[in-house]
Amino acid sequence: MTALDPTSYRLINPKFLGDKIEDVEEELFLLYTRRASFRPENGGRADALQSIITSDNRNGSALGLVDQRNDHIELQFTFPKHVSPKHSPKQARSSRKTGRGNKKREDEDGKTSVQMETLEITLAQDITGLRSRVGDTGGGVWRGSVLLSQALLTHFHDTSSDHLFDVTLLKECCVLELGAGTGLLGLILGPLVTLWTCTDLPEMVTLIKKNHALNRDSTMDGSLRTEALDWNKLYECAFAARKRMFPISSFSSISGDRPTTRELELDTRDRDIDLILAVDCVYNPSLIPPLLTTIDHFSSPNKTIVMVVMELRDDEVVRQFLTQWCMMPAWEVWRIGDDRNQVFLDERFVIWIGLKGSE
Repeated sequence: MTALDPTSYRLINPKFLGDKIEDVEEELFLLYTRRASFRPENGGRADALQSIITSDNRNGSALGLVDQRNDHIELQFTFPKHVSPKHSPKQARSSRKTGRGNKKREDEDGKTSVQMETLEITLAQDITGLRSRVGDTGGGVWRGSVLLSQALLTHFHDTSSDHLFDVTLLKECCVLELGAGTGLLGLILGPLVTLWTCTDLPEMVTLIKKNHALNRDSTMDGSLRTEALDWNKLYECAFAARKRMFPISSFSSISGDRPTTRELELDTRDRDIDLILAVDCVYNPSLIPPLLTTIDHFSSPNKTIVMVVMELRDDEVVRQFLTQWCMMPAWEVWRIGDDRNQVFLDERFVIWIGLKGSE
């Protein structure tokens, strides 16, 4: 197999790419050494995510659940928009109805301004499931999803800094999210792409759809879908039957079997998935083979980019996951950020980018 060149995948900014993972043990040593150096910032931040970024709040958990007591949780995300004076709003305004607001800040030269937008999200949680069902973690809001949402939202809108993703190409992407949980990432990032498909176990679909309905506005029309996807069923399915039982088109087209006018215009039918995203999905060793099989099944060679985001907890689970991923035929894996390149999230987290070549 010819070595893959991640820089040829223009969606990812090479400034954020570290070295390819060649030695799993070395990678784990570097990650957990860096993890041990994490220190919460002592002041300097005034945003609404401060308590989540620095530590678990009084209702959270040591594993990273933001709030494990309340049925609903409210989050605020802020992000900058650089605008010229003639397009700047005359005064700050806010709207509780839409969950969006903005505040203008003039640059020092007075020629441009930064409009600080606020996005308010209300999420329902399945607290009963978290408490009563062993191994059920999808019904809560996890710290990793919150911080990744804020980071990507800022990167997408802030023209003064480098972007992890090419913004223009990202707008044209079909994204498949595995283990979507409460559906937070789709709510935040779905409007930024052509299609965002949230997937999770059948029993989680109702919760995701409920949260999308709670927060839906006109910017999300047609770009956000929810589908049931059980990794274990795909894993147990005979290889020859997987394409028929789990067709990629069911997760990469806006309307499923019946195309809409917008879908015809965007030509999203029967297209490949551009980006697969899995955030905090690796916690149980028994789920690693089904998850990796699912990732492999929906990835098109030399086309699909896989982004795995994980909070560094049990090093043995991380070791098993990374070892098995790197051993999969035709796959190569890189870390986002190292000593030479920009780090995207803080030391508690790791982001890996995986690419599948032709076998």
